[in-house]
Amino acid sequence: MLWRRKKCFVTFQNMIKEAAPETSDIFKGSLYGIAAFFCMAVFGIFTKIALQGGSALWVSFIAYLTGALLLFPFIAQRWFADLKSEHYTFLIGRALFGTVASFCYTISMYYIPIVNGTLLFNTAPLFIPLLATVFLREKIGRSTWIAVLIGFMGVVIIIKPTESIFTQPGDFIGIFAGISLAIAYLLMKLLTKTDPGIRIIFYYLGIGTLLQIPALFFVGPLPSGESVFYAILAGGLLLAAQMALVTGYKYAQASRIGIYQYSSVVFVGLIDWLFWDTVPTGGEILGALLVASAGIIVIRSGVEKTGHDHLY
Repeated sequence: MLWRRKKCFVTFQNMIKEAAPETSDIFKGSLYGIAAFFCMAVFGIFTKIALQGGSALWVSFIAYLTGALLLFPFIAQRWFADLKSEHYTFLIGRALFGTVASFCYTISMYYIPIVNGTLLFNTAPLFIPLLATVFLREKIGRSTWIAVLIGFMGVVIIIKPTESIFTQPGDFIGIFAGISLAIAYLLMKLLTKTDPGIRIIFYYLGIGTLLQIPALFFVGPLPSGESVFYAILAGGLLLAAQMALVTGYKYAQASRIGIYQYSSVVFVGLIDWLFWDTVPTGGEILGALLVASAGIIVIRSGVEKTGHDHLY
């Protein structure tokens, strides 16, 4: 058992070292990154609207099913040859954690404002150094740990923890979404070097859809027609975001693209303000700035230390 675990660590670390852009083009990579996070922002907005007429599980299932069905013809035209891989463990793991992250993000919208939920969802970079330390025995620099501490200070400012946090679990759910997303990001970055984007995304959406089917028997009836409509739109945007992100990784280092991750919070905030007149408080803005700044520092710190793309 110990031998297998060590072998898994070695394989994981070798994939990290080899994970580099196929063609260096920072401008193209940045454009794809911004497009990806804009699509994720609108995905969150449409999901929030869909939740008004249906349960989180139905909304999530419809979105994932839509994305999988839209991608299915491209998989079928090559007689499913794109589904063959040598890294099924990573593909399944990425699908599992990605689905958990997205579903927790959806649930968090029931309890907290969408801007706060989106920001907590995007705390993923803050957890990557912790994951690298625990699972890969990576040595993390002091500046990175300081940035992580600053980021979590921002989280505390945003969620303003009181005794009510135990009865209104939206913040906890949002943070758990960020942890799950961090694991999914790591696995996807590793897979982009060895597996084509269409394979990574189809496994993600396909397995994510299948995982949610058993739970549908324990929730209420189908959501309203309007809710289904917005859930379908959300699914299309989820697919577009995944396609743009995987494509962006082919042109630029993950660290170059990851710095645009927090633009999704800005996009959500602007849309929320324009359509629902929701204005964040000064404390929420300060917390968002701390989290975003810390996340960007963490993302960039690996490159500054090693000279190439890294996990953190």
